[in-house]
Amino acid sequence: MLADQRRFWEENGFLLLPRFFDEAALERVVSSVEETWRRRPRSVVVDDLVTSRRRRISEVSEQDRAHRFKLNDLYLEFQPLREVSLDRGLIALVQSLLGDAPVLCNTLNLQQSSEQDYHSDSIYMTPETPGALVAAWIALEPVRPDAGPLVYYPGSHRIPPFRFSGGHHAVDAEMPQWADYIQGEIDRRGLSPELLNAETGDVFLWHGNLLHGARRIENPGSTRKSLVCHYLTLGDCRRRGYRLRREQSGYWIQRRPQPVTPLDRWLAAIDRRVFDRIRALIFRLFPTKS
Repeated sequence: MLADQRRFWEENGFLLLPRFFDEAALERVVSSVEETWRRRPRSVVVDDLVTSRRRRISEVSEQDRAHRFKLNDLYLEFQPLREVSLDRGLIALVQSLLGDAPVLCNTLNLQQSSEQDYHSDSIYMTPETPGALVAAWIALEPVRPDAGPLVYYPGSHRIPPFRFSGGHHAVDAEMPQWADYIQGEIDRRGLSPELLNAETGDVFLWHGNLLHGARRIENPGSTRKSLVCHYLTLGDCRRRGYRLRREQSGYWIQRRPQPVTPLDRWLAAIDRRVFDRIRALIFRLFPTKS
């Protein structure tokens, strides 16, 4: 990483990398999304951004197909997403920002703007080490001003994290207090939002604490195809006992899809406990293999 990039990151909490990816690599990502909607595998979980309902893509009716959706964790199934998310140049840059090897912990694919309110990712994907979360937003097509582009507050990553009753992870009942605190800090620091204008292949990296959101869609027929990746550190992932896979120049977390039902959550908990026991046994047998 260049010294100028480091200084800009520390001051502003983001980096814009124009034309970082060529269109051929991104076309394979777009094709993976299209294939997912054609096949509708039960293993893929989506968030309906109109109804705020999480479900399996196989359960989405033709009537609801007109809604805006967020497709979760296609990296678990599609090699083209891992090739882009774990691109050697991208991983090298993220590693320099995190100070440790990055681990891909989730991906999100959107065909349209999320229209999501301002938030910081770290209150939902809270790292063990404060600040040890980086996100990458990758433009799969040019972003039009009427398509609900990304907006963000430069420098907002330096706002001290709000402390919920259980720590820094979001508590739904306490989100109004979080919002009041954040708005007070924005006003006190004189921060102003900026709009992200992006072309195909652009990458927008942001600090896990950076406040960001999306404008409302002014043209209902417009799309804003994008891939979002989140990275934790290898050290944090090992401390949490995640099951990791090495690929290309980075790592990714191998796990079940996002839980939809109580049974899904129960199975995920069982799977995690079994893996933890196997991992503990390996460490007892081979204590130097940490």
